[in-house]
Amino acid sequence: MAIIKFILIGLLATFAPQKEEWVKIRGDYQITFLFPSRGERLKKDVNDIRSWIYQTKNVTCVFGVVCTQLTKEKGILDAYTVNQLYLAMKKESVSMPTAKLTSEKRIPSKNVEIWEITYTIMKELEEMTYYKRFIFRDNCMYQVSIGANTKDLEELIPQKNKFFNSITFLDNSNK
Repeated sequence: MAIIKFILIGLLATFAPQKEEWVKIRGDYQITFLFPSRGERLKKDVNDIRSWIYQTKNVTCVFGVVCTQLTKEKGILDAYTVNQLYLAMKKESVSMPTAKLTSEKRIPSKNVEIWEITYTIMKELEEMTYYKRFIFRDNCMYQVSIGANTKDLEELIPQKNKFFNSITFLDNSNK
């Protein structure tokens, strides 16, 4: 009987859902965030503007963070520039023929301008839902996104909250 209990306990431990350990990523331009795995880091230069792209995925979701330093000079972008950048990035995000913007909102925050959009895209006959935040801080823009199959929203929402709530910025004295 003891052997059967031992085998059952071993089977339960093997098939029980494993707690996902998220990894803290220290991104470029003073941002930190949590990912469900280390992921990959890529560099992209467009018109002498460098961006660092972080991406990973787990069983349900895809995650991405793009860090872009818009100007070499330190300082804060003016409200007009931030608004124009946001509008252009929102338009680009939903530029696919099957994309539909389902919501957009401004997130109140101190010393940081944050906009969030939600949109859907049809991929291979499946509807995908994406949440994307555009964060403007000092002379940098960050695009933070998570997406999954729309039928997996009950799994996507908690991961979105954990991911978005993990975003922090190092102050300039920590460089």
